[in-house]
Amino acid sequence: MATETTNVSIETSTNGNHVVQRTYQVVVAATKEMGIGKDGKLPWKLPSDLKFFKDITMNTSNPEKKNAVIMGRKTWESIPLKNRPLPGRLNVVLTRSNDFVAGNFENVVSCGSLDSALKLLATSLYDCSIEKVFIIGGGQLLRAALNAPACEAIHMTEIETSIECDTFIPAVDAFLFQPWYSSFPFVENNVRFSFVTYVRVRSTTVNSCQNNGNGLSCGKFEVPDFSFLPRMILEKHEEFLYLHLVQDILSNGNLKDDRTETGTLSKFGC
Repeated sequence: MATETTNVSIETSTNGNHVVQRTYQVVVAATKEMGIGKDGKLPWKLPSDLKFFKDITMNTSNPEKKNAVIMGRKTWESIPLKNRPLPGRLNVVLTRSNDFVAGNFENVVSCGSLDSALKLLATSLYDCSIEKVFIIGGGQLLRAALNAPACEAIHMTEIETSIECDTFIPAVDAFLFQPWYSSFPFVENNVRFSFVTYVRVRSTTVNSCQNNGNGLSCGKFEVPDFSFLPRMILEKHEEFLYLHLVQDILSNGNLKDDRTETGTLSKFGC
């Protein structure tokens, strides 16, 4: 039986002490130019994107646990009052303002920085109750977190339609991250988009890639296990889909005679 583990990163501080932090995944919607907002709001209305966000950040493999979502103060304030805090998740708000009192809300804590939030979530107070950690915005936080070492995966709603934005984030580092899953395109409210998950496959670009005279040459993937992904994403990989199809044929296929006299299981009526 597989055992459930909590993903953490261990770094060495300037004084030589080990610092334990939680790793995290990013959930974001962005245009091809990596625009994520305009005038402090989302410049699109995509019900499927909201459902994708909820499913990713809310579902857990262990029903006794919940996930944490980390956001900046402005992102917190942009959430409609009726939906604040985001239900079924620990809401971690990054702010240095003394005006914000997390104790006024259930399932809300505040931290002064991303580092302090990741350290807090790695303590015994939250380590056993929080399954996954997601960073959800805003722009300043995403710019710092997107390709950082503690980022395990990026779940992106890639918007193909040209939409004016005034807030941007960096592109996904293709040396560090590779696509795991990509949906078919959707169209809602005249906006064409798709859901894509990128997983970290190398720890750093510098250590993994060497110049062979013809440009950068990168070695094999350094990440051997992708079980940190939400189950709904993990099982959408083509290898998992193939294995599920094989299992379905073995369990529910119709036995057919063939010239080898060994028999064939089929679900295609042939």
